[in-house]
Amino acid sequence: MRKRLVCIAQARVIGGNKKAPHICTISLDVDTGELVRTCLPFGNTSDMPVRRWSVFEVTLEKLSADTRTESYFVVENADNVCGNKLTNSQQKTVHEHLLSLAVPEEQLIEENRSIGVKLIQNIKLHFLSLDTKHTGIRRVMNNKYGLWYSDKMLKVSGKDLLTQKPFNRLLLDWPFMEGLRKNMPYSDLRFTISRMKYPYLITGTHIRRRKSFMAISVLSSPKPYG
Repeated sequence: MRKRLVCIAQARVIGGNKKAPHICTISLDVDTGELVRTCLPFGNTSDMPVRRWSVFEVTLEKLSADTRTESYFVVENADNVCGNKLTNSQQKTVHEHLLSLAVPEEQLIEENRSIGVKLIQNIKLHFLSLDTKHTGIRRVMNNKYGLWYSDKMLKVSGKDLLTQKPFNRLLLDWPFMEGLRKNMPYSDLRFTISRMKYPYLITGTHIRRRKSFMAISVLSSPKPYG
C-alpha cells in the first residue's frame, strides 16, 4: 500500500549481527492521522533525506517478523520520494493532533498498541554507562559497520500528566545522540530539554517487550496542553 507520511520521531542508529544499520522512524499517516513505524536503512548522515517534519511517500507492507500493529516494511527507498519539510504553521497543526492522541500507557497495552504520546512535566535528562547489552551493540556497530555508537545511555524522568505517576525511560532520540556524537557538553543537552515549556514524548515498545515503552523522541509543543 502507498502511504504519504510525516516523520515526527527517529531513534538513534542501530545495527546488529542479523540486521543492517537502520533508524526506527515514527511517522504520521497524512490520510488517516494514525502513527506508523518504519525502519529506514542508514549508511551515513548525508544519505538520510527523511528527517523530523519531512513529508515522504512510500510503499509499505506488513513485517512478517514484527507483529506490532503499527509496524511496516518500506518496499522502496524513501529518498526518491522525499518531499518538503512542513512549515511552522503545519508543524503546529501536527503538534495539536499528536497531543490529542495522548492516553495512559495502560490503555495502549489493553488495545494492543505499540506507539503512544505521553504528556509530561518536570522532565530531566540522565547519562548512564552502557550495560552489557548495549556494550555488545556498540562493539558490533564499531567493528562490523564502522559506525559511531555512544558510550552512554540516555534516560528521561519526570511526571506523567495523565496519570500523575513518575516515570523513568530509556531515551533513543537521534538528535540527542547526534549531540553526544558531536561532543556537546552534557549541560548543553540538559539545557535543550529544560527550555522546552511544554515537552511531550513519542513512545514505543520493543518488538519482544510489548508492555515496556521507551522514549523514542522528545518533542516540544508550541502551546500549552489542552
